[in-house]
Amino acid sequence: MSSVLDKKKFNTAMPVIAASYIGPALTPNRDTIWEEGKLPLNTDGLVNEVMGQPMRRAGRFIKMVACGGLACLQKVSLDYLKGKKTGIFLATGLGNVDEIMPFITEVFKHGGGFPSPNQFANSVSNAAAFVLAKICEVTGTVLTISQEELSFESALWLAQSYLESGEIELALVGGCDIFTPTVEEYRERVNLTPENSRLMPMGEGSSWLLLGNGDGQKIGDILAVDFGNQIIPSEELSASENILRRSEQIMSALSIQENAGREQNRILLPGFRVNKIETGLWKREGWQVEDYLPCCGIHSTAAAFGIARALREKPSALFAHYNCHASGKQVLVLASTE
Repeated sequence: MSSVLDKKKFNTAMPVIAASYIGPALTPNRDTIWEEGKLPLNTDGLVNEVMGQPMRRAGRFIKMVACGGLACLQKVSLDYLKGKKTGIFLATGLGNVDEIMPFITEVFKHGGGFPSPNQFANSVSNAAAFVLAKICEVTGTVLTISQEELSFESALWLAQSYLESGEIELALVGGCDIFTPTVEEYRERVNLTPENSRLMPMGEGSSWLLLGNGDGQKIGDILAVDFGNQIIPSEELSASENILRRSEQIMSALSIQENAGREQNRILLPGFRVNKIETGLWKREGWQVEDYLPCCGIHSTAAAFGIARALREKPSALFAHYNCHASGKQVLVLASTE
């Protein structure tokens, strides 16, 4: 993984060609009121809006992945995509739990069960990414990445490696996790406690970025995906001083001049485990704090929602998304918009 001392690693930005975000209200690229107690909502309306026709024999997770990825690709022309070798990198913390649990229950019930072919097909770990690739006619790399709440950042880092090596020309990178009742069980699956996360409603989302190779068409850049090389004690993970120092170190490594950085709006996007946000400190240092979680709720790949939303809605901005794992691992994504 990259280090803030490795300045060469940070010299290659990843141009963002398009971005799209879908939250619990299932309305693409719009902030809409939703209620935790009414989740999960039916996806039929979302499928019709994005795809124009129903999806047969597909579970809810696959529908969310397909709609999220396609909504992102719809932001560019078919001519731009035609002939380019594209990879798909799907990040998910919990995967297709809604389909996996009934499948396992059927197989291991007393006397042995016989799951349907649809149950089996929907439970395969890479099924959603495969369906998205088929819909979008993608023939390049198709991968599913799962690293709990660091899944989306891991997918970004992996996509960068493929783009830099020349194996692909475009990378469709997304994060999708769906609400799986009940609220209490969902919180337990994500390992949420008052000590390691903020007390906010649970949510879901399918949010995506289309990354390119710098041929002129872009809405912004992913400047750095930096995984910290230290395990930080839990009581220090959310300390604003640590996050601010990390952000400033990476900006320095990127040769972003202090005056140039201040000409842009500088925005912190805190992940759901950051439960000690000292807004006053950030303001004194010239940063705004944008809490996107009220728009999407807590889910393992909420970072994808926050980053995609900022790339679409925050022009002329430099922003840092900080996320951390309950184990002490942390990651910071630095990006800018046109």
